[in-house]
Amino acid sequence: MDSAAMKHEVPGAASGQLQVTEQDVRSAMWRHIITLQWSWNYERMQALGWLWSMLPILTKVYRDPEQLKLAMRRNINFYNTNPVVGSPAIFGAAVAMEQEQNPDMSDSLKVGLMGPFAGIGDTVMAILARPIVAVFAAAMAMSGSIGGAWLMFLTGLAFVATMPWQFRLGYRQGLNMVNEVASGGRIQQITEAATIMGMIVIGGFVPSILAGVTTPLKFARTLMVQGKATEKVVEVQGILDQIVPYILPVAFVALAYWLLKSRKWSPVKVLLLLMVLAFVGSAVKIL
Repeated sequence: MDSAAMKHEVPGAASGQLQVTEQDVRSAMWRHIITLQWSWNYERMQALGWLWSMLPILTKVYRDPEQLKLAMRRNINFYNTNPVVGSPAIFGAAVAMEQEQNPDMSDSLKVGLMGPFAGIGDTVMAILARPIVAVFAAAMAMSGSIGGAWLMFLTGLAFVATMPWQFRLGYRQGLNMVNEVASGGRIQQITEAATIMGMIVIGGFVPSILAGVTTPLKFARTLMVQGKATEKVVEVQGILDQIVPYILPVAFVALAYWLLKSRKWSPVKVLLLLMVLAFVGSAVKIL
């Protein structure tokens, strides 16, 4: 992080307030990256981690004890967003606003951005990255390779490595981040692209993940071969594969998606239904 971008002189520094240094900003950044989730709770979620991260800045900007208390109360308000993708950028922008003694804008940034960035971060992490990497890691583990565990570990490190860059981006952009989110712009495009890519990739894994979903149904047909009656066994699964390969796995996924999106079923209800269908289908020799 370059020193020029990190050093902002705080208004009033000459009248008893201390200048926020590059070391202070770095300390706040690493606190946020490492400890944001440590004190997560159901009342204010990531608020305690946010305040702890912001303290190196607040203690320099607000030298009066009463002002510092008020600033700490502001920064312990409810906060919750994706901690890996998005939160470092929000925190960086808020640090810049606190440095400029603009508490209202700092609070507005925090409240206004945590929702949109939660959608972006959850899309990238939960829909795109983690499922794809987990499928590859699981396949490696099932083949007896320890590479699957290393793949998951290194992927996590790669995401953590992006967090300082996100912080620097938010720190430099400041108020521009609000305009970017409000206008849709690149952030909306990234979210939509990540969602589409994630759904395509996960859809491509359906045949391998659910390859075991087949039907054992068979029926016999009597054919005349050279004047002799010959009985031939026809497998239903073979016919289905000739029509559309892996049609049963795709049908189960389509059913689950329809129940989730159109019927508004909860994931638990969908899983219970699929379990019932699996047990009943197996019991009556359909699946």
